[in-house]
Amino acid sequence: MRFAKRWSWSNTRWHAGARAGLMTAPFLIAALGLLVKVPPEVQYFSGGPLVAWNSSCLAVLAPYVAIAFVGMGTLLVHRLDEGNDLDAADLLVLQFFGGAALCVLIGVCLGTAGLLFPWITIPFLTGIVAWHLARPPRGRWTPSTAAEWLLVGLLGLSAVVLLLVKGIVLDATRGDIPQLYLPLLADLQNRHSLWLDPEQPKLFWFLLGRGHGADMLLVSFGGPTAHQVLSVVYLLSITALVHRIAARLTTGWILPGCAALIAMWSSFIGVETGRFHYETGALLLFVCWAGLLYATTKARVVIRALVPAVMSIAIMVPQAAIIAAAFLMAGAGAGWFAHGPRGIVRPLGVAAIGIVTAALSLLVNQIYLGIAEVNPIAVFMPLMNVERFRQISSLDLMVYVNNAQGIKYAGFSMRDIVAATERFRAVFSSLFLAGNVWTYPAFIVACAALLDVRRPRDTGPFIAGLALSLLAIISLITLTSHGSLERMLAFRSVATPLIAVSLIVALACIFRRHKFQDRFASLPSAIVAISLAALVATVVARSQGEITRGRLEGAWAFVTGRIGLVGTSPSFDELDPRRCGEVSRHVAPGWRILPVNSALRFLPTCAESPLLPSGRVIDTLHPVFLPDYGDVLLGPTPVSIAALRRRDVNAFYIESDRLDFWAQGQSPLFDSDSIKRNLDVLHVGADYILLTWKGLGVQISDAQVAAITELRNRSRVTEGSKEYWDGIAALATWRSRQDSIRK
Repeated sequence: MRFAKRWSWSNTRWHAGARAGLMTAPFLIAALGLLVKVPPEVQYFSGGPLVAWNSSCLAVLAPYVAIAFVGMGTLLVHRLDEGNDLDAADLLVLQFFGGAALCVLIGVCLGTAGLLFPWITIPFLTGIVAWHLARPPRGRWTPSTAAEWLLVGLLGLSAVVLLLVKGIVLDATRGDIPQLYLPLLADLQNRHSLWLDPEQPKLFWFLLGRGHGADMLLVSFGGPTAHQVLSVVYLLSITALVHRIAARLTTGWILPGCAALIAMWSSFIGVETGRFHYETGALLLFVCWAGLLYATTKARVVIRALVPAVMSIAIMVPQAAIIAAAFLMAGAGAGWFAHGPRGIVRPLGVAAIGIVTAALSLLVNQIYLGIAEVNPIAVFMPLMNVERFRQISSLDLMVYVNNAQGIKYAGFSMRDIVAATERFRAVFSSLFLAGNVWTYPAFIVACAALLDVRRPRDTGPFIAGLALSLLAIISLITLTSHGSLERMLAFRSVATPLIAVSLIVALACIFRRHKFQDRFASLPSAIVAISLAALVATVVARSQGEITRGRLEGAWAFVTGRIGLVGTSPSFDELDPRRCGEVSRHVAPGWRILPVNSALRFLPTCAESPLLPSGRVIDTLHPVFLPDYGDVLLGPTPVSIAALRRRDVNAFYIESDRLDFWAQGQSPLFDSDSIKRNLDVLHVGADYILLTWKGLGVQISDAQVAAITELRNRSRVTEGSKEYWDGIAALATWRSRQDSIRK
């Protein structure tokens, strides 16, 4: 009998292991398949079987990323505490984010050790996936009614569409993706390390990517596009968080599901998945939710996922630790409501862990780079190790960048107050009014009339903490103005369906009191509510312009190998990589091309393009003339010319009707009299002109000089480009002040 039991147990384990092996095989095949690199010319222009294979592997990767995160999180949170009010769905979300945070920390450790090799990362992730799939399943939920099938089908279809359009296909509408994120991730894959390349140190690459360990694990074998797949996974995790928050605002399953569907198509999808903001945004929203649970419930297990998440945020973006701390302070306020003064201690303890981790991250930067962070520069520059920093970057560049596009704080002048008021109006509108005002009121009134929903008991402290968190977001975006901050907090848009749920519950109470709902008792309320939510989601998504029929058709043509990336999206009209090769063909080999304007189109598209030799087009943030950055920008002209010619910068690109004259485009070298005296025409294209040094081309005409001068003069006063000139003025003032101090 004992032998029979042992044989039965062994047989069960063998079958579980075999099943896990079969289920893990697609991930292993996809991971190995992604090691086959697609030539950039094929990826951008021609398409073909290799593009289709790569796309298939990326599609397979997506669900396994979520499984790997949940598997890692199981090591931290494997069961719920006795006697708390969390459920299995809450446990799954805790496991996902706890595992994601662990992967971030492990990836950072491997990157620090220079061990981001596929032969390490693929077995590691494969082992986690196989181990988790081999574990016995614990109560899987399956749809049982037509309404449940409808909701699950809509959520699943939405996930597939987002993965296709924004995960597998390059999602780039602005120049940051090709200029910063793609080359940064490619460098991580090629060098297997997060540290600077000693031959070509790229300061901003390090500061941007040093803490995104989960990306490092995937990119090590999947290439830069694997990061977009991870971003889509995080977008779906935000949807799950909205579902769990809504489940604490109302009874039943219909409204939480509808809120999740609407949130999936909220304005948050307007952020490109090529950026890191989905990861930081998802983790910050998790800290908001988990911090409130930790403060208001008896679930002690929450801290096992919450602490790693807070630490991960602090390593990724040390400044974001302040935002996480603000959410945890809101949790402390909720804890006060729930448990009195003793309720504030635990959330503030977690916040302290995040602040200490951020301080250690900044200390590493200070020792390694000579500066703890570069934004806001005024905070960190007084502590700078100037000698170390000059080995990597340029003080002049830091001053220029931070004054041309850095964080701007609301002050107390009338102009600052008006600007802050306008920002508050914009944030308030995105939360309460959305893009199409009529859809939400219709959804709210209809659901309140159809559904018998109520507010759960004992959720008052949770709701109070949620309101405090929302207030913190509104205050941060109102008082500061910076694109990265606003993208990182773009999940504020998912608050709109949560506010709608709260209003539905309140209005339903009024309708119930007057027996208004009895009139609609015969209607299939769940299906009607889900259909209304789908309508709202569709309208919201259409207002973003993200998901269109043309873009879907282009994405499908790309993943099936019929076309290259060019043609899949309207953004390639703005960021067309074909221009890079066209311009390069007219410039002698060995010459570098300096974009004078087109800082938002030609420069970011071509500066780090895989279609050109490295350094062919001068980069914005890591130009080859960094040691002489201030001299190139401010002159005098002979000094600027000497600095450029020493580094083979012999061609200058100027695009017609572009007003984005970044930094070097404002140099006295490009004043009208200097152009005539020092520059010739190398080539005239359809909508651009290439200049070169005097004697190396054809003499420039007065009309051509006048056209360039007119463009520069317009850029000085046009909104969106005049800030670049404000930056150069600030740099000139700063250099003058430094000269005075030295004297």
